[in-house]
Amino acid sequence: MSSTALASKSAAFAPKSGIEAEDRTQIAGALGKVLADSYMLFIKTQGVHWNVVGPTFYSLHKLTEEHYENLYHAIDELAERIRALGEKAPASYRKYGELSEIRDYDLEQSADAHVRMLVDDHRTAVKSMRDAIEWCEDKKDFVTADMLIERMSWHEEAIWMLNAIIAKQ
Repeated sequence: MSSTALASKSAAFAPKSGIEAEDRTQIAGALGKVLADSYMLFIKTQGVHWNVVGPTFYSLHKLTEEHYENLYHAIDELAERIRALGEKAPASYRKYGELSEIRDYDLEQSADAHVRMLVDDHRTAVKSMRDAIEWCEDKKDFVTADMLIERMSWHEEAIWMLNAIIAKQ
């Protein structure tokens, strides 16, 4: 984007927050990746919720419902923060597929395989968040960093809970 276009776009959202326009654009880009990861994880979590079978059905069905509801709200919060930074939030399956490292697939799996897949996907989301947090803190965007730290904490708890379901005694 040219510096003139960046300046005119920034003027429309000129928050006097102490964060430079170029930095807001890059922070929004990092948030777009987190948004895409969250959306992909939302879809996959809902798929597990619908399709899980076996002895752990009830507990997984309830847990994944809690998880996809949490992710649904997080997606909206992330998109609104991107807009508050003055950027357009990514909003298409194609764009989410480009931005996210969480891969989409729809295979028949055992309950344990479903859970392992979700654990891996939560870890991927945490990595994206950790990278974005470091960048945000460096650019003094503590609002976004704080929001992402809270999200990362939730994902780490989800990893713990999911791992506890498949733990071998």
